[in-house]
Amino acid sequence: MAENRVAKRIRRRMACELKAEGRGQRAIVIDFSRTGLFVQTSARLSPGAQVELWLQFEDQREPIMIRAAVARQKAVPSNLTSVAQGGIGLRIVDAPRAYYELLGEQGPPPQAAPAPRPTAPKAAPVAAAPSLPRFRVRVKQSDGPRSRILDIVAETAERACAAALAQVGAGWEALGAERV
Repeated sequence: MAENRVAKRIRRRMACELKAEGRGQRAIVIDFSRTGLFVQTSARLSPGAQVELWLQFEDQREPIMIRAAVARQKAVPSNLTSVAQGGIGLRIVDAPRAYYELLGEQGPPPQAAPAPRPTAPKAAPVAAAPSLPRFRVRVKQSDGPRSRILDIVAETAERACAAALAQVGAGWEALGAERV
C-alpha cells in the first residue's frame, strides 16, 4: 500500500509529554516528520483539538515544545493493543527551529505560515516539573465477560481508578490499580 504523505516520516520511538484539554500525560512518539507526528496514547481527542507536545531529543539539553492539532484518532480494541498501536496523528501548527534542524531541515514546510511564537517562561519545562505517577488500571464489564487494562496518569491509585471508569463509561467497574 503506497503512502500519500507530504513529508517523509522518521520512525523512532521516543518518550514525550502530551498536554491537552488542561491535562498532561506521558506518551510515546512513534514517528515524526516536518509536518506531523504519530503519538501512541490512550487519550481520546477530537480532530482539531490543540495539544502541546514536549520532546527531549538525546542531544538537546532543553525539551522542545511543539504546538499541534489532532488530525486523526486511531482507536485500537484493548485485546489488540499488544500487536497494534492506537493513538493520535498530529499536524504541526508551530515548532521551534531546533525541531527542524534535528530533522536536517532549514525550517517549517513552505506551505505552513509561521505562527507567532509564544513567549514561554524559561522556569519550568515539562522535564523539570514533577510528573504524576502512571497506573495500570484493570476494569471489567459489570454484566459481561470483557475486561480491559488502561494506562492512566493520576495522583493516587483511587484517582486512577476513577479516571479509568470515566474513560470507559457506564457498565464497568475497576478491579484495581498498579503503579507502573
